[in-house]
Amino acid sequence: MKILSNKADSFEMGFTDRQMFEAIEKNGDVKDCFNKIINACKELKSNTDCPDDDVDRFLEFTIGKWQSYD
Repeated sequence: MKILSNKADSFEMGFTDRQMFEAIEKNGDVKDCFNKIINACKELKSNTDCPDDDVDRFLEFTIGKWQSYD
């Protein structure tokens, strides 16, 4: 499972998927946030019946905006 879609080539992650999953497993706070994001995506898909690509695009949009909502 990829953390981010290969379509999001506009930026380069500094970590491999394996490193990210290791960090998620080793840190309870990171794991909790990861699970919340996964569940929110499932809820969005379930409640809106939107395709996976729309959820992916929503996440890509959110990546660039999350700091604006402090």
